[in-house]
Amino acid sequence: MKRIVFLFLALGICLLSFGVQAELTEPGTLPIVTEPAELTVWAAPSVGQDDYDVCRMTKWVEEKTGIHLNFIQVSNVETSTLFNTSVASRQWPDIYMVGVSGPQALQYAADGVLLPITDLIESQGYYLKKAFEEYPMVKEEITAPDGNIYAFPTKRYTYSGAVVNKLWVYKDWLDRYMSETGKEAPDTPEELKDMLIFFRDNDMNGNGDTTDEITMTGNYNWGHEGGAPQYYILNAFCFIPSFPFQFFYINDENHVTTDVVTDGYREGLRFLNDLYKEGLFPEEIFVQDLNTMRSLTSTTKDKVIVATAGAPYSPRLLTASSEENTVTYADYVPMQPLKHEDGVAAYPTRPNDVVGMRNFITTSCKNPELAFRFLDFIYSDEFQTYMAFSGEEGTDWEWVDSPSFDGSPKSVRILQSTEEKLKNMWDGNWCGALFQGRENIMCLEAATSDQRFSWAANDLYMANSKLTKVPTLVWCSDEDVSTEFAESQKLFKNYIETAMSEFVLGIRDINDDAEWNSYIEQMNKMGLQDFMALAEKYYGIAE
Repeated sequence: MKRIVFLFLALGICLLSFGVQAELTEPGTLPIVTEPAELTVWAAPSVGQDDYDVCRMTKWVEEKTGIHLNFIQVSNVETSTLFNTSVASRQWPDIYMVGVSGPQALQYAADGVLLPITDLIESQGYYLKKAFEEYPMVKEEITAPDGNIYAFPTKRYTYSGAVVNKLWVYKDWLDRYMSETGKEAPDTPEELKDMLIFFRDNDMNGNGDTTDEITMTGNYNWGHEGGAPQYYILNAFCFIPSFPFQFFYINDENHVTTDVVTDGYREGLRFLNDLYKEGLFPEEIFVQDLNTMRSLTSTTKDKVIVATAGAPYSPRLLTASSEENTVTYADYVPMQPLKHEDGVAAYPTRPNDVVGMRNFITTSCKNPELAFRFLDFIYSDEFQTYMAFSGEEGTDWEWVDSPSFDGSPKSVRILQSTEEKLKNMWDGNWCGALFQGRENIMCLEAATSDQRFSWAANDLYMANSKLTKVPTLVWCSDEDVSTEFAESQKLFKNYIETAMSEFVLGIRDINDDAEWNSYIEQMNKMGLQDFMALAEKYYGIAE
């Protein structure tokens, strides 16, 4: 009898945890449930963030919705691998907080992993419906060719990271270089080399060790989204996107093309090889992850070792700290774009407003209405204000009489430090909770916002920027094309990356015509022209 009672109790707890017994309030009403309910959510918190289980924002969301969130948390830098492992296990949570492409969404739906939300939007939607009314183009972009909506939209204003391939230099060292040499900040590759040699040879941190300065560093995370400084340098010689379609772009004639087979690219590799031979470009750049890079840049001011580093914006460059004498965002300033020989530079850029898909409900969810209502709350003004301004008014932010980014006399001042925000907040980019526009940035106080450093950096690059024209959200309903494109893209990406590192590190001689011709010949054997034609089909631009 005790065993039977225990089984009934266990079954009751299980049903409650999946929200089966939870009675929902009317759409648009908070809390979402009339009695306690739970959801299991798979997520990858941003690097440096606290556990979502104890995060203050989690507690706020739970109080507002009445839903307890059981997080399954994984490493942010291994999200793709760990997500694939989770899907293959068939032990699916109620919700995956992970980004998906159009073809992936179609495939996961066909495989029975992902639950389409089209009907749920009609029956349970409130905040998302309002978002679609305000931004009809978002609904249009996330609607599949079959008319279904499979995942929830993100919309973010990315001005600060529109140009991703930036290089940052430690300001005190740059000032010393200019003062002692009488030169200006570099704006050509050769001038950059001269500055790096100065950093190498002059014990910049004054500790008596002339060998501990790192002239340049970077990381390879997230498809080289601004972390690999070789792209900053290469774009002084040709047009080489590192993101989102690495090495390839859509030209003015609306065709997919690449510069990795051009003389300009070879010249760029030759210059990088020269830097490497001079000890100015460490080989670790090709394998180093973000955590390792940040451990080098996030120091106290008396122990600085990094002269320059690649990053799309300040928060990616180092981990901010409120401790005394630590290096801050203000201590690293952006290098200006490097010029081509003809004086013209064009750095790859992406659109300011980016629409994507992140967060989907699985077919394992016992109460999809509950899961939908929780995710629908993300699109409420209350949630988005909390996300945009890092908490609640009066405690975490306030209106002040100080100019905003757009010049208005009043602005929003964030009261939390960057360190506190990492501890207390979800990262909207990585948990799929970001649905914000330019207005959420422009109303911030210009004098104090962390955004000011990234904003100013992007201003410096925008005059020398060029759109890659590669769509960020693609719907290709031809499974054969999608599969072949994904496989071929990986092959070309791996080959080009490997060849790049080999030429830069001198494993292959960039000055040897036979070596260079062998590289080109292999690209042709792999079917470069056919791949670019395939990419046009995948992106929907084929004639």
